[in-house]
Amino acid sequence: MSAYYLTTPIYYANDLPHIGHAYTTIAADAIARFHRLQGDDVFLLTGTDEHGVNIERIAANAGASATQHVNRVADAFRELWAALDISYDRFIRTTETDHYRAVLAFWDRLQASGDLYRGTYTGAYCARCEAYYQPDELRHGACPVHGLACDEVSEENWFFALSRYQGTLEHLVADTDFVQPLSRRNEVLGILRQGLRDFSVSRRQVKWGIPVPDRPDEVIYVWVDALANYLTGIGFPDQAETFGRYWPAQLHLVGKEIIRFHCIYWPALLLSADLPLPKTVYAHGWLTKDGQKISKTTGNTIDTSALVREFGADAVRHYLLRAIPFGQDGDFTREAFIARYNAELANDFGNLVHRATSLASRYASADAALRVSAGAALRSPADGVLRDSADAARARLADAFARFALHEAVGAVSDFVRDINRYLEQTQPWHLSDLEARGAVVAEVVAATTQAARLYEPFIPRAASEAQRRLQCAEVGDPLFPRYSC
Repeated sequence: MSAYYLTTPIYYANDLPHIGHAYTTIAADAIARFHRLQGDDVFLLTGTDEHGVNIERIAANAGASATQHVNRVADAFRELWAALDISYDRFIRTTETDHYRAVLAFWDRLQASGDLYRGTYTGAYCARCEAYYQPDELRHGACPVHGLACDEVSEENWFFALSRYQGTLEHLVADTDFVQPLSRRNEVLGILRQGLRDFSVSRRQVKWGIPVPDRPDEVIYVWVDALANYLTGIGFPDQAETFGRYWPAQLHLVGKEIIRFHCIYWPALLLSADLPLPKTVYAHGWLTKDGQKISKTTGNTIDTSALVREFGADAVRHYLLRAIPFGQDGDFTREAFIARYNAELANDFGNLVHRATSLASRYASADAALRVSAGAALRSPADGVLRDSADAARARLADAFARFALHEAVGAVSDFVRDINRYLEQTQPWHLSDLEARGAVVAEVVAATTQAARLYEPFIPRAASEAQRRLQCAEVGDPLFPRYSC
């Protein structure tokens, strides 16, 4: 059994969770579930990033304390993850006491390396990014991410000698699989070619954060604080056995807007702290709705909780994983959502489970072959078509997950389901008078459908589990996926 540690970003607690947060977390959960099926020792970490001046301002504007605000937001994330069947192993919050200890221990390592020094920063600061920007990084004088005016700040604080790691990071990004997909790798290389600048790692104008040792008027930069969550989540620095089992992480899954922090700052900080680097940072694309940017300001939003209440968690998970090539930007429309739901879930998989359980229930008492074989591992029919199809589906699934091509992984199972439906139409066991032949065909369909349900577990865990239960009991229930109209 090998350890597989993967993380979502910890989500900034400035507001309630949205569809973009759900997209990343569903993807991480699917990867975690797949590796558990392979027998790996999986640890999935998610949580909330709760410090920084932006949190202070938002809480004050709402007439709440920072603690009250982040507690409300963290609860909302936990509730949505429960509704979406996210199987995380730990939900970390950066306001936890053990995270404070971890960040201070990490800071001590940075101090010991000699990479921290005092300096003065003067320039643009985006409170939403919690980041300083040089004049050439601004877009029309505004934050390059949010398009909002930056604050002009001048203060003395601690700096990290990022420029010392220029050559090491260039090799890491250019010559390894550390940054994926290729488009993001090229983007990071473009940043590196501009030359790395040292950056400030403490703040004097912020109170809501982790105090710098021996500097009570400063807090540790929120991105140093936040990135260290990946260490805290598995026991750094107190639980050496757990930390040693899971670190380094196999995968950090992030949105493309935070690649600078994860693909440049984070590996440099880890190298400075003399800690191993994670294997891969995978940065996926953004979601739009009806071809337009998702924005609360314009009202072009997607209520994830409402989608789950209307269609169920499996439908939301399936669409986000299937319809959008992972790593690219993707668009959500209600019409496309319902069309794919009806075609692949209601018509193909849901109908197959209903037909398989109906056949098993109808013929189980008469066909000895079915009683022996139902619910067993897939057996090859005379022509071997389903066995070959099952083998191909498993191979495609493994290959797709290895490449983080989650849409292809779902497609592999969907194709297998269509092969089973096609086999059922070709053999038509309800017309067979030979009991042995009929029993063999029905047993084959039940076993193959059970296999398909198992392969669907990472993507639609609730329906996959229920399908396996019904197939084992030959129980015909309500449709797994009722049809919807646009």
